[in-house]
Amino acid sequence: MSTYSQHSFSEKIALITDGTTPIGRAVAMQLALLGCYVIVGVSETDENEKNAIEELRSLGTLANAVETDFSSVSGMKILVGEVEKQYGRLDLLVNCLKYRANSEFQNTSEEIFSTVIDRNLKSTFFLTREAIRLMEPRPKPKIVNILSMCDSAETAKDTTFVLVNKSLIGLTESLSSSLPAKFRVNAVSVSENEKLGRDGENLDKDLFRAKKGIDEDDVARTILYLLSKESIGVNGQVLRVE
Repeated sequence: MSTYSQHSFSEKIALITDGTTPIGRAVAMQLALLGCYVIVGVSETDENEKNAIEELRSLGTLANAVETDFSSVSGMKILVGEVEKQYGRLDLLVNCLKYRANSEFQNTSEEIFSTVIDRNLKSTFFLTREAIRLMEPRPKPKIVNILSMCDSAETAKDTTFVLVNKSLIGLTESLSSSLPAKFRVNAVSVSENEKLGRDGENLDKDLFRAKKGIDEDDVARTILYLLSKESIGVNGQVLRVE
């Protein structure tokens, strides 16, 4: 994959819906180092999330962090409203919300079901709708939705989370064909399967610890490709990273 020049992203405004996730943090870091003004959304912060945000701030790569409620439409309006207040425009949107209840089908209550839907699918839907208002005047707006392949044994049992990810693929495809032609809307589907490496099947698993999924910096580089001018002919696609 290509190395991007400073000019590719210089002074563009990028919104990362959750900058405290490993992938969100990696995307924010790489975009900022290439000249983007990066705004990240954060939920009600715990100690780990605060540390992630402070790490970005200490490196001078964060324009702003906005704390909001990811389960409500009003929370999404607050997040986009802060972008509008500071910059009045938005070029790039990366939706990387990933709330999981780890509840199997037979144990999923109505409350758990609603929470998973609200904090993933509903929030992505309504935040994107709000963001498009700021993106429409821009010459080459791009949206990337981050999905899970739900291919690990643990994740595959979480039926509601699997449902959310399938629905986000549908949202990606729908927006790619219904938005104005200058928009590019794609998704990146990330494997969570444990791996031991290229020849891992020949290694002793007691001696070589498996890594869960792909490295977040590698995922971020795929996302940057979709946000760059080099992906001009790519629309409505789901790129698998595994």
